[in-house]
Amino acid sequence: MVALAEERHREKQAEIEKNKIRIIAPGGGRKPAMSAKEGVCLCLVYLRQKPIFKILGLLFDISKTKANDAFNYWVDILRDILPASQIEEVSTDSQKYQ
Repeated sequence: MVALAEERHREKQAEIEKNKIRIIAPGGGRKPAMSAKEGVCLCLVYLRQKPIFKILGLLFDISKTKANDAFNYWVDILRDILPASQIEEVSTDSQKYQ
C-alpha cells in the first residue's frame, strides 16, 4: 500500500510541478517534514485512533497544523488507491475528519 501511495504522490507532485510558475530552482526551498511512509502512517493512525491533531503532531514530531495538512493530503491519495469499501467511513462522514 505504501508503494502505491508513494507512486500516486509522485504523480500528483508531477502534475503540480507542470502547472507551477517557478521562482526558485527545482530542489530549492524547505525540505518536506515527513516522508511518504510517515504520511501514510499518520493518516492510518488518525483513521484508526482518531486522536486530536495536536496529539498526532506530537506522535510524528510536527505541528498540529502540519499534521492536519498531511492528513488531508494523504487521505485523498488513499481514497484514490484503496477500494471504496475500505475507506467508506471517511467518505460518508468527511466533515468529521476536517
